[in-house]
Amino acid sequence: MSKERGMKFKMRRNCHIKDLNFNITSNDFKSLKFRVNFYKIKDGFPTDFIVKKNIVFEIKDNFLGWFKVDLEPYEIFFNKEIEEVAVTIQWLESVKANEKSKYFAISTATSPTHTAYFREKSMDNWNKGGQNLSFYLNAMCE
Repeated sequence: MSKERGMKFKMRRNCHIKDLNFNITSNDFKSLKFRVNFYKIKDGFPTDFIVKKNIVFEIKDNFLGWFKVDLEPYEIFFNKEIEEVAVTIQWLESVKANEKSKYFAISTATSPTHTAYFREKSMDNWNKGGQNLSFYLNAMCE
């Protein structure tokens, strides 16, 4: 699988990231596992990992609606040098609810002011578009 989707976020100085939230609008799966990745952005595209921790979470039982990934245990802190980051979720594995299961979607809107990133496999080149995924981060900033 390894599809990856995410958004560019502008960061304020000295932020402790508390959680990642997104809105699931379609889900045919009994279980889905994803990894949260934080990337540096260079020349408009994600490059190196900023956070090297393995942040894996599971979505169970065809869950729909706002989903919250608790990031507190990972102690993610961005200092003032980091002005923008790409935050993505990478599809690791899934268990279908039935043999026809194939849909999982996060609400999205076209947006000239936001940048979404996506790629089909983990080593593919990134693509980007003017979209706003329903992603948001809660953070404590100085």
